[in-house]
Amino acid sequence: MFEATTNTAEENWDSLTLANNFIFCKVMESNPDLCKHLLELLLHIEIDHIEPPQVERTFQESISSKGVRFDVYTKSENEIFDIEIQTVRKKNLPKRARYYQSIIDVSNLNSGVNYKNLKDTYIIFICLQDVFGKGLPVYSFENICTEDKETKLDDRAFKIFFNAENCDKIESVEERAFFNFLKGKAADDNFTKHLEEKVFLAKKNLEWRNQYMTFKEQFCEEIEEAREEAYNEGYNMACTEVAAKTEESTKIENAKNLLKMNLGTIEQISHAVSLPLEQVMEIAENLKA
Repeated sequence: MFEATTNTAEENWDSLTLANNFIFCKVMESNPDLCKHLLELLLHIEIDHIEPPQVERTFQESISSKGVRFDVYTKSENEIFDIEIQTVRKKNLPKRARYYQSIIDVSNLNSGVNYKNLKDTYIIFICLQDVFGKGLPVYSFENICTEDKETKLDDRAFKIFFNAENCDKIESVEERAFFNFLKGKAADDNFTKHLEEKVFLAKKNLEWRNQYMTFKEQFCEEIEEAREEAYNEGYNMACTEVAAKTEESTKIENAKNLLKMNLGTIEQISHAVSLPLEQVMEIAENLKA
């Protein structure tokens, strides 16, 4: 959720924008009307209403299964939406989307209920960078027949990846304005001005500020612990490798000395210095050269 920086926590908080995961989630959670409008804007659909957005919503189907945590999770009468704000490029986003989709389906279809009751699902990744590297402003995916490229599976499962980096290619003026605002440009329409106001108010909320400070402190501690653990592990591995190489070198030198002094057969020397017979034979050949 956070990136390690050299700024103080207070300076970092003051500089946060809507692109920050924490701020984005708080704004969406506390303003369902703006969340609904954003969904309609991004998906080009009309939504009658949405349930109060839930942030950091956690699902885990069993003790042994991998749990997931959705940034912003909400429902309408016929749809389920998951909005993920992705400020840095990460691997495996497509498979994350696949797993999120499966978790949503399993969590929303009770035993004995007909499959037709599955709601339309939208997994939405709002990315500041181009995940697929093709220069498109948006990548929309749904299952389609690979043989004729036209017949859709019509399972009503949609995965959409937005690329703010190339948002200038988006036709909708309001949609472009949103992504430009997300990238740090000035708010220049009603929607982004509303968002700007809510970001300002969010940063004045002392409770949220304290939550952020606590989370950031915990995050920094975890990063430092991970670094120390990695350093110690690397140091121990390096020591082990050096010791092994030193021992190997000692064995080779001992074998050379015994061969030079002709103290035993190759088999005896191999046994005495604990080196493979083939290696001692090779050493002997090199000494003759």
